[in-house]
Amino acid sequence: MSKAIKTNNSKYWFLLFSLILFCSPISAQWEINLAGGLEGDLPAYWTKGSEPSGSTLEWASDQSFVLSRSIKITKDVTETAAMWSSDNMCDNWTPKLNANEEISLGAYVKTEGVNTNPANDDSKWKINYTFYNSSDGLIGNQEIEIDQSTATSDWVELSSSVVLPEEAYTVIVELIGGKDATGTVWADGFKWPASWNRTLELPTGWFNWFPWDGEGLAANVIRGYENTRVTTSAAHSGTHSVMFDLPFDREPQDAFVATRRQLFGDDIQAGDVVRISVWLKGENLVPDSAAKYPDGWSVGLTPLTFAGSGNNDGYDVIWGPDLHWKFPAVESFDWTEYYEDIVVPEGAGALEVRLHAYSRFTGKIYWDDLKVEKLDMPEVAGAGGLEGDLPAYWTKGSEPSGSTLEWASDQSFVLSRSIKITKDVTETAAMWSSDNMCDNWTPKLNANEEISLGAYVKTEGVNTNPANDDSKWKINYTFYNSSDGLIGNQEIEIDQSTATSDWVELSSSVVLPEEAYTVIVELIGGKDATGTVWADGFKWPASWNRTLELPTGWFNWFPWDGEGLAANVIRGYENTRVTTSAAHSGTHSVMFDLPFDREPQDAFVATRRQLFGDDIQAGDVVRISVWLKGENLVPDSAAKYPDGWSVGLTPLTFAGSGNNDGYDVIWGPDLHWKFPAVESFDWTEYYEDIVVPEGAGALEVRLHAYSRFTGKVYWDDLKVEKIGNITDVEQLTDAVPMKYDLFQNYPNPFNPTTMIKYSLPNASHVTIKIYNMLGQEVITLVNQEQNAGVKQVLWNGVNNFGSKVASGIYIYAIQANDFYLAKKMILMK
Repeated sequence: MSKAIKTNNSKYWFLLFSLILFCSPISAQWEINLAGGLEGDLPAYWTKGSEPSGSTLEWASDQSFVLSRSIKITKDVTETAAMWSSDNMCDNWTPKLNANEEISLGAYVKTEGVNTNPANDDSKWKINYTFYNSSDGLIGNQEIEIDQSTATSDWVELSSSVVLPEEAYTVIVELIGGKDATGTVWADGFKWPASWNRTLELPTGWFNWFPWDGEGLAANVIRGYENTRVTTSAAHSGTHSVMFDLPFDREPQDAFVATRRQLFGDDIQAGDVVRISVWLKGENLVPDSAAKYPDGWSVGLTPLTFAGSGNNDGYDVIWGPDLHWKFPAVESFDWTEYYEDIVVPEGAGALEVRLHAYSRFTGKIYWDDLKVEKLDMPEVAGAGGLEGDLPAYWTKGSEPSGSTLEWASDQSFVLSRSIKITKDVTETAAMWSSDNMCDNWTPKLNANEEISLGAYVKTEGVNTNPANDDSKWKINYTFYNSSDGLIGNQEIEIDQSTATSDWVELSSSVVLPEEAYTVIVELIGGKDATGTVWADGFKWPASWNRTLELPTGWFNWFPWDGEGLAANVIRGYENTRVTTSAAHSGTHSVMFDLPFDREPQDAFVATRRQLFGDDIQAGDVVRISVWLKGENLVPDSAAKYPDGWSVGLTPLTFAGSGNNDGYDVIWGPDLHWKFPAVESFDWTEYYEDIVVPEGAGALEVRLHAYSRFTGKVYWDDLKVEKIGNITDVEQLTDAVPMKYDLFQNYPNPFNPTTMIKYSLPNASHVTIKIYNMLGQEVITLVNQEQNAGVKQVLWNGVNNFGSKVASGIYIYAIQANDFYLAKKMILMK
């Protein structure tokens, strides 16, 4: 189990769920994702052009002119010149330099112990600009010599200019220490024709645009952005993040840190959905400021799309809105993931992502682990955000003019929702119609057995004493056999002796002459029927989903008690709601509110069973995540009663998802989470990684409040992702664990695949081996040097020769440096 908090204000895509919402990175080597952790060891746009023996080139933090970093050369006499060299500085922001215009050049430099009064070019320190035309032909170069009249000087400005005889499409800048030059030189604040990335604060893959003011030694980044740092004072993973620290009294000003533009790649097309996420940590905030000034006193992303990413493609934006996030009304918050889902527009082939602190924002924000993922959307949208506008298992069968069908919250018999028809005389009947109620839980109805039918209804202003069938309100059940042949139907008329009545029970039964594999239920207002009718608590042969609380894609199982008007959900689950009182995204979540003194009882809310799809196979690893918020909790109760006083997921796998496939579970353990020892907590992501077992083709996920749990828990944004077929080691997190450890394999027992997870506090040579009970080696899974981190490896039940092994008990063992630990596991076929 792992936790994180995640917030998102973009709702457009949240109805696109989930059960087959498999996220995969755009490219394992895509530079935005490679650079997203801000762990690079070279400054953006710069490389070590030459570092001969006797010289050291550093991306230095000991001296800087603008923010906190500079480039630095320290050298003795060397065989060749030492040199920092830039990328092409005719980048997208400045795609070319015009001819016959004066162009300012220069930088700020500091020296220490350099050789003085150089006698020749090889003894000089200098900055050099070289210009090329559109055909890569040399136009010329401009050297700016660094003052060597004294050995040591504080920061000074180097300034020059050039007028080019033709347009330049490539500009290379170099900081050079000639082969005979000695001492140390720092350089910062280089000048190009625009103010982008003049600082040296950011690593490879990034650039910035900050406001500048002043000339000469007065020049600096201003309006709070002078505090921007790539810092080690906080990090979500690794050691670095980028920090904006904007004082309360600053003048309003927009600025940003951004990724360099990158091609999407062939697997990203117009219409694809791309998720851009980043982790934030906040300090010294002004609560509710973003709520008052949402367009300025906030932070967010600007995802800019372009046709291409060539250096000379220019700034022809296809699409790129400023997207704002609203922080919680607190002065600080810990690492939180924010994201936006965007649709790739027509013509877009490349992406640049700006991390934006907008014009009025104040406070300190750390950003880390920017990531871009393609979301492979399912053909059928699901329900993970609980934002659906129809009740589970129901559709509007007919809504003629003059009638209104509502999933109503103004009246209910069981929980908080019902289905409702309001109508005048219409051309045809108005009708709510169910899906096939012979679902997986009740795959068929047996012949020659009495089956209870009915519902609870309430009426208001209906026509009375109907003279014919078209004037009646009724509920109808229709039954079909395994060949879709009609068996018959059972009508239950709604009482119309009075125009208005409170909730009453409609009850009937049927004995079928043959097995029914399809059952359709309808709430019908005949074409001449008028008034309003609500219906709730429909009866099927089992107690699943009798309420109308959940949206499309979901169902529930709750404990029921009583008959007639005493019938209700009980033992605390009567408080379950799809509610707008809290939501992680959008407006809705599902809430369990279970009182402290309730009788123990298990129950759940679950997704309808869905096929995995062709890209999910046995042995694949799937992550199931959901966001939770807790209130009125009993601290440490789950610690004392871990199997009952807790919540968790039950991921059930099946061979198929057809309505009549039945309840033949292949695998499905109850997975429990332990909450923090608090009475409440804000939105937190919990997840479980499962290995798809042999034979599994479909998944159902139950959100479980277990039998003794009490308190209020909101659930939102359920998501299922494929995270790989892990036959090699995969690093799970960049966070460095505190100790060596080997965790219990999962699942256990297993058939035929299981996951082995382990932690390394230091870089180590790691071996992981499987042995049989005679101590004979079965297979070596890992034998390599690995960095620190939490890692996992999959065993698929084969030996070193690729042959499947027999059922039984096996030993798995880790050797990492001087650490050794072994544990047992069971392969059960």
